[in-house]
Amino acid sequence: MNDIVREDTVRTGVFGFGAPYGVFASIGLVPVDVTLHPTQRPTAADRYIEPFMDPFAASVLRGMVAGEFDDLDAIIFLRDSPGAMIACQYAFELARRGVTPADAPAPIMLNILPADHAAADRFNRAELDRLTETLGRLGWVAERGAEGHAGAFDFLVQAQSAGEVSGENAFDTRAGVAAGRTVMAAPYAGQGPRFALLGAPLGNGVLHAALDTLGTLAIDQQALDQAHAARGTGLPDALRAQAANPFAARQPKPLYLPAVADILSEHRIDRVVWQVDAHDDLWGWLMPQVRALCADLGVGFTDLGFLPRWPEPHDIVIGEGV
Repeated sequence: MNDIVREDTVRTGVFGFGAPYGVFASIGLVPVDVTLHPTQRPTAADRYIEPFMDPFAASVLRGMVAGEFDDLDAIIFLRDSPGAMIACQYAFELARRGVTPADAPAPIMLNILPADHAAADRFNRAELDRLTETLGRLGWVAERGAEGHAGAFDFLVQAQSAGEVSGENAFDTRAGVAAGRTVMAAPYAGQGPRFALLGAPLGNGVLHAALDTLGTLAIDQQALDQAHAARGTGLPDALRAQAANPFAARQPKPLYLPAVADILSEHRIDRVVWQVDAHDDLWGWLMPQVRALCADLGVGFTDLGFLPRWPEPHDIVIGEGV
């Protein structure tokens, strides 16, 4: 999956939203993101995957069984990302049952707490020590001068808000950067009402493209989470960035709604577009509060309801004004 990694290195993937690239870079690690990789063909894993499993978790398991990640030596599963813990547990069980090929990447759980107190710091550092020890047993050696993707992600957030990059192109560019591909954003001139896309993360830019035709998709919650989580130079700074991320899936502090209020004002949003997965157990609980917040601020609110995580154009039912 990553054609820029040398063949003589241990190649590592990461599964989960809000990958802490600043944290990874501080320990000399730059994994490729496999979270959005779609695996839809039937695989031997299908008989073990419940229909209500997180779609991204189901896809990565199918990909591991189908040999689509065999160029990786390990996949780090981010405990706090929805579906990641289940995916990691299933990956171990599928390997135990002999369903996963012998040369499939080794699953590794990583639990980084988005908290800023001493106990969390000790816990997070212990988790990173365990991660480096586990990777070391696979032959991994820390990369000197490793850099995360914070600069690219922050640039794309700013360019998208300025209408200089379309929502779809920004999504595809971020996905390419995270997956280790060399990509460039295309010039764009956004016009019309300004939208913010909030709710659960998506696997492609189809909804983004639909909103691009109706106005300027200025803000994407998935992009904000990605940018916040990637920040930090050096381990202490990078861990503080996790604690300060209001869009982290399991953020223990009540930071999300104030952050939404701030971005709606800062980015001059006219309408929020909300959507979740049919089996979402996290973001949907916040929808009534976000809707009420929008009403208080005089911002339009559209709830698209349940959407597939890799939607097709026919799944998107919107019109002018959304």
